[in-house]
Amino acid sequence: MLTNYHTHTTRCGHAEGTEEEYILTALRCGFKVLGFSDHTPWAYATPGFVSRIRMLPSQLDDYVLTLRRLREKYADKLHIRIGLEAEYFPAYLGWLREETERLDIEYLILGCHYDTTDEQDARASRFGGSPSTAHGRRYAEQVVEALETGLYRYLAHPDLFLNRVTAFDADAEKACRDICAAAARLDIPLEYNMAGLTLQGRPDGSLGYTRDEFWHIAAEYPVKAIVGCDAHAPSELDVVPAIEEKKAFLHSLGIPVLDTLPGLE
Repeated sequence: MLTNYHTHTTRCGHAEGTEEEYILTALRCGFKVLGFSDHTPWAYATPGFVSRIRMLPSQLDDYVLTLRRLREKYADKLHIRIGLEAEYFPAYLGWLREETERLDIEYLILGCHYDTTDEQDARASRFGGSPSTAHGRRYAEQVVEALETGLYRYLAHPDLFLNRVTAFDADAEKACRDICAAAARLDIPLEYNMAGLTLQGRPDGSLGYTRDEFWHIAAEYPVKAIVGCDAHAPSELDVVPAIEEKKAFLHSLGIPVLDTLPGLE
């Protein structure tokens, strides 16, 4: 079964296309489940702070209502699920829980992009922006803490911290092992992120993410995987042959691949 639970909207400020365009592309490509999980807004404590990579709190209701209308329109053709890609910002999790309950948001996926929050020096605190694998230790610590809350259905781009790293060293391996061990212990799937593949082979020699090195380590643990497009444009759903190829790769490593999340079929 062809599914994707990692789809964005223009509200995040760095995606393109209407929700309906994603849906029509998914239908053309043969998807049976399409989950939207745009970057969650946060009720920031810093006066006047506006994140450049996520919707505003005032846009959240429209996000949910738009998807509900489209879910009804296409109910006989596609299962549309409504979620969010959320950071681990401990100080703001109470607000997030309240909003997900109020709006009946169906799922959260964990996308750890920032150490603490993005309110201060967003560039310095962004995971995946540092060439040092030592930054990966902090990333792994935060991921493990987040997964232990039980809030998140899966971990998006689990090796994101490798993005600007140029060599896979002992620190990188340790971070990967800590993440995989926690995912196995807590039975939380790891996402094989299709978007990360497009960031490999850059002229500066940085690794990008969705690295084979990570998945070979993951194969040493009793983890489960799920493929996510991390689509920021409708065309990024139109990668079905690549999805099937990567599922076969994961199977070759002995890693079970989930088609659906339980209760979100």
